[in-house]
Amino acid sequence: MKDLRQSPNYGKYMQAIGWSIGRKNGLQFYIRHFPILNNFIKIPRPQKPINPQTIDSLAKKYHAFAVKVDFSPTKTLRLDLTSPLNQIQKQMKKDARYGIKKAKKNKIIVKESNDIEEFIKLWHQNALRRGFWIPLGKEIRSLYQTFDNKALLLIASHYNNIYYCSKPLAGALIVIYEKTAYYFHAASTSEGRKLYAPYLLVWKAIKLTKGAGCQIFDFEGIYDERFPNKSWLGFTHFKKGFGGKEVEYPGAFIKFYNPLIATLRHVKRGFGL
Repeated sequence: MKDLRQSPNYGKYMQAIGWSIGRKNGLQFYIRHFPILNNFIKIPRPQKPINPQTIDSLAKKYHAFAVKVDFSPTKTLRLDLTSPLNQIQKQMKKDARYGIKKAKKNKIIVKESNDIEEFIKLWHQNALRRGFWIPLGKEIRSLYQTFDNKALLLIASHYNNIYYCSKPLAGALIVIYEKTAYYFHAASTSEGRKLYAPYLLVWKAIKLTKGAGCQIFDFEGIYDERFPNKSWLGFTHFKKGFGGKEVEYPGAFIKFYNPLIATLRHVKRGFGL
């Protein structure tokens, strides 16, 4: 199954955020120029193994100082959407079923939205709460725009008997490629989590993408024991509540062609590579 990152729309997205596209023998890769160093090549989620000669030839052709074969996230969770909805809900863990029930009781409503700026603001607020700042506004906006009708933006808000509160409590940006829905970006507020809004939001996403003909819901990354990152444990517990099959990928492979950079490999962190 070809991954989203090898799709034409993802290529347009990468172009929108400053990368060039290259193609060879059905493989799509991305090139970015860095002053002095020359070009960096990224090959995300190739469908088939790539032989070393292909990597070397790409590096030579594009004057690359490094080539990275990237499978991140290295572990994900895929939910089969071909089963009936009641069966999908039945196989969920009790935490998820309880969360959905509580969100409904708390009068959370989930709606489709086209206000990507509202979601970006929510995402950045969530990032600050978690203690890091990554300005992904351009990336999120470009992803939403390039996937167009294959992008689904959902926002969860609160409603009571007196008024509807439009303040977003949780949100998710899902993109669709070849009958697979990818849970690409998500965010929530502290209040939203207390009201179990993320549970109802994901359940709504599952129902909508199944209704749109998707056969798989990919949760786009869970905790991988091979490459432990404790900050992933919380949302991994949340995602696993909905069931699904765990899928593992190899770790990233990077080959340097600049002797200086090969010696000082930590320089890659400075460029976000």
